[in-house]
Amino acid sequence: MENRASCKDVEDLLQPYLENKLNIEETELLLNHISTCSECGDELEIRYLLMEGLKRLESGETLDLKKELDDRIWHSRQRILFAERLKAVIFLVEGAACFLLLVNLILFLMEH
Repeated sequence: MENRASCKDVEDLLQPYLENKLNIEETELLLNHISTCSECGDELEIRYLLMEGLKRLESGETLDLKKELDDRIWHSRQRILFAERLKAVIFLVEGAACFLLLVNLILFLMEH
C-alpha cells in the first residue's frame, strides 16, 4: 500500500485494526489517515463502540469506550515509534558491521 490511503483503503483496514490483525505499516497507514479524515475516524469510533459496547452490555461492565479507543490508538502509535526506532538501530548495527568488515579487509590486504 502507498503512504497516502483513500477512505476506501482505510475502510478495509478498520475491522482488522479492531481485531489486532494489522501489521505495523498498515496500522501506521490507518492512523495517519484518521488523523486527517474525521469521517474515517468517526467510522472507527462507531465500529469500536458497537463491537465493545455489545460485549460489555451483556456483562454489565461500565463503559468508557471513547477513552479505551483513544488508549488503543495511543498504544498503536507507540508500537509504530518502537518499530521505527528498532529499524534505525538495526541499520546502525549493520552499518557498523560493514565498516568493521571493511577495516578488517583493508588490514588483511595490507599484511599480504
